[in-house]
Amino acid sequence: MRVIVIGGGPAGMGAAVSAKEQGVEEVVLLERRSYLGGVLPQCIHNGFGTQLYEKDYTGGEYAFLWEKKTKDAGIEVLTNTTVLSIEKGWKVKCVSAAGGARALPADAVIIATGCRERTLPQMRIPGSRPSGIFTAGAAQLMMNLKNYLPGRSTVILGSGDIGLIMARRMTLEGIKVKLILGQEATGLARNIVQCVEDFDIPMRYGWTVVSTHGYERLKGVSIAPFTEAGKPDLKRKEYIPCDTLLVAAGLIPELEVCGQLVPGEEAGLFVCGNAHVVHDLVDHVTQEAMAVGRQAARYLGRGDSSIRELDCVNKELTGRKGNMICTVCPKGCVMQVEQSPFSVTGNQCGKGEVFAKQEIESPKRVLTTVVKTDCADMPLLSVRTDRPVDKDDLFVIIKAVKRIWVKGPIAPGQVIAENIAGTGANLIATWVLGKM
Repeated sequence: MRVIVIGGGPAGMGAAVSAKEQGVEEVVLLERRSYLGGVLPQCIHNGFGTQLYEKDYTGGEYAFLWEKKTKDAGIEVLTNTTVLSIEKGWKVKCVSAAGGARALPADAVIIATGCRERTLPQMRIPGSRPSGIFTAGAAQLMMNLKNYLPGRSTVILGSGDIGLIMARRMTLEGIKVKLILGQEATGLARNIVQCVEDFDIPMRYGWTVVSTHGYERLKGVSIAPFTEAGKPDLKRKEYIPCDTLLVAAGLIPELEVCGQLVPGEEAGLFVCGNAHVVHDLVDHVTQEAMAVGRQAARYLGRGDSSIRELDCVNKELTGRKGNMICTVCPKGCVMQVEQSPFSVTGNQCGKGEVFAKQEIESPKRVLTTVVKTDCADMPLLSVRTDRPVDKDDLFVIIKAVKRIWVKGPIAPGQVIAENIAGTGANLIATWVLGKM
């Protein structure tokens, strides 16, 4: 029996490993990039694995963990392989530089192709289309892997997690984030605190971009609030000068390889991860993918016939009735903290009280960033501090990091710089550089 998994991100790796563990003889994982992990290697921020492993991994570290699980499970991995279509039967038509065009037979197929980002035309925002307009993922790729800065001043359209995370990333790199726009507070509580409030970045809820301006380079955007009918109120339109517009306004599941086939309605065709529904946490992606891997195995008569239901904790941030948000885990407990005498209410566990005391006395953050390398194919390597540092030291560390150059081979967890900027924290690698 053979299962083919399309997509080598966290969902694809989770589904493949799970199917193999359930006794499927042959599992083949197809990935169009040259590496596994999907978008995780460009996600240099932390917050991955907090629920599954109770650890605070970066995207690269989480990808490296699951790449090892995939290899240890004996799964056949075909990278640089683009899937063109799926035919009933089942046959997966794909093309690669190594194998050319071919049709791979399968007994079951799992779609784990993830999402793509919405663009300005899809949002029907008029105006010119000069350089300087990027999706958040494209800007993340530029800054975290390719060593390019998208601009010097930006407006971010979208108040979800990726928009907030990029606001912090751009601020640390010296880019002025003039405004974040969104209809509501859709990001995780920890990102609202650590990416926006830590850096006093202004946000406007209920506002959107209504037009863009400029020819060769973006010069500014016009913004307006939504009316009660859900349409922009052009009478209250404002102009914001900027040379960059970051669009972080939603994701669309990428299911074109299915053609007219509908996963879930066709026996033997499954879908998981963000290709199924957009998740807030990679932990939830992995949980769902592993459940789907078990379902595929059961369809083929393998593994345990009892499928454990998912236990995913969805974020809840409908209002702030306290004066502090705990960022230890994604739950984001809204707490009422009194300083004299010290007391904390609203926390769901003891970690909230410890966090509140530290936030009052000496707030600390883990810094995630990049260092330059001598590798032309990989000019940047993602790194982080191995422990939280004083919030006031973040820009001091960034200044020291900009003077660092590294040579491979380097493995995740390897120390890049000891006692960085005299903070007592070491700077460690969170991704692979060169062949190990």
